[in-house]
Amino acid sequence: MCLWSTAYRHINLIVGQIMKKILSILLLILLLQVQTSALVLPSGTAIVVQPQYEIDADDVKIGSQVKFTVAQPVKVDNTVAIKVGTEIIAKVVKKKNNGILGISGYIQLGEFSIINSNNEIIMLSGSISDYGDNRYWANVGWIFVFPLLFIKGNDGKIPKHSTHILYTIEDSNI
Repeated sequence: MCLWSTAYRHINLIVGQIMKKILSILLLILLLQVQTSALVLPSGTAIVVQPQYEIDADDVKIGSQVKFTVAQPVKVDNTVAIKVGTEIIAKVVKKKNNGILGISGYIQLGEFSIINSNNEIIMLSGSISDYGDNRYWANVGWIFVFPLLFIKGNDGKIPKHSTHILYTIEDSNI
């Protein structure tokens, strides 16, 4: 009986050591997965952007792509999720060129997107637009002075260094 008792204790020790090693390995794997998991950018996160160049309604067509960059770092849990200078793509969704008789032009941009480090597209919500100044006084003026008939309104333009805020549409891995 003493021999069986000693063997039983010895087996329990071996099994206990094996279980400790297995648990240690599982814990290590779990910790590694947590450390390497992607950072999640929550839905509704604000992203401040600015155009890379002046966007003029005369220079683009509906459906054309225009480029913006991130103007301020986007942080999640004190970690930079999106760096300053990251490129953002938008499309021209509406536009109208300015015309004679003082009619102003306009431009509207939408369908904003950014590509994350896994080459996945992250869609952003928001719209950026500009209406040029009209010169309707030219409509009245043409009665008195014929050349005023040919005065054009201003074009819709998005200035190069203007800042705008867009928002993430859904939770996204960065």
